[in-house]
Amino acid sequence: MPVVGAASAAPRVRVAGNTAIDLLARNVGEASGPATDAWGANVQVLRDPIAMVLGGCGAGPAYVLARLGVDVSLDTNLGDDAAGQVAAGWLCQAGVRLSTARACATAVHLIMLSPAGERRSAYFPGERVDWAQALEGPTPTWLLISGYGRVDATDAEQMTHVCARMRQRGARVAFDPSPWFAGRVPEPTMLALWAHVDCLLGTVDELVHWRPAADPAELAASLLALGPSQVVVKQGAAGATWAAVDEGTGHWSADPVAAANTVGAGDSFNGRVLAGLCRGEPLAQATRAAVTLATRVVRRGLGVLGAFD
Repeated sequence: MPVVGAASAAPRVRVAGNTAIDLLARNVGEASGPATDAWGANVQVLRDPIAMVLGGCGAGPAYVLARLGVDVSLDTNLGDDAAGQVAAGWLCQAGVRLSTARACATAVHLIMLSPAGERRSAYFPGERVDWAQALEGPTPTWLLISGYGRVDATDAEQMTHVCARMRQRGARVAFDPSPWFAGRVPEPTMLALWAHVDCLLGTVDELVHWRPAADPAELAASLLALGPSQVVVKQGAAGATWAAVDEGTGHWSADPVAAANTVGAGDSFNGRVLAGLCRGEPLAQATRAAVTLATRVVRRGLGVLGAFD
């Protein structure tokens, strides 16, 4: 099978997750008429152009890491189709090593944003990610692994095996559960995975599903007892709370953004946290910089492509 950009040297970060093309339609109102096989009231004319941006919990942080100067490779479900060629172009131009065989079809996410920034979407999640590919080749300093739209209990079990093996080989593991595991994976299976994670990253809603808590600080502190030595709770417009066994717990606020388009903010956040940890930054410092970068992404409204000039 063809492999794009494979290299023998160990990357500082190896990312395993999906790649998607996000199509952003802004200022979309409510549907003005019923669906029908004709033109007329069922057509809404948009005043803003539709933007094509890089998405995916694998591609997004990999792109950010590469743009920040980190040596990074990506194991993903990139398709050898038009969408995949566009995504591969952005990733390779940024310096991401694509160490994975091409899939059949790339994920595409059509995101319709209301004038207030609220989302409706249609999502083709693409092919499945082969998590075991992360074990091929040299051992990285960090493995970042994330859930996406096709995950189920089998994926969680495979991730557990991969994360455990990586730590045995001397790598550190960062994991973002995403919202997709909730309702698909039993709690013991998920907590077994977290026992092999060094840095756990997720939103309040994603994490509190597995460990109820009164507030983000209590949530972050309680998650340390499950195995991770570092936890970051992303809180959107409210910033982020962090906890580490050797640093304590803290919170960073974010600057408010009106009519926020949050596409790509979480992936950019993850990439900046990992870049900081690779540089030896304390978790508190890496989290603060991640809040700043994610806020920039929200303000510019271009997903991870808007994280940089």
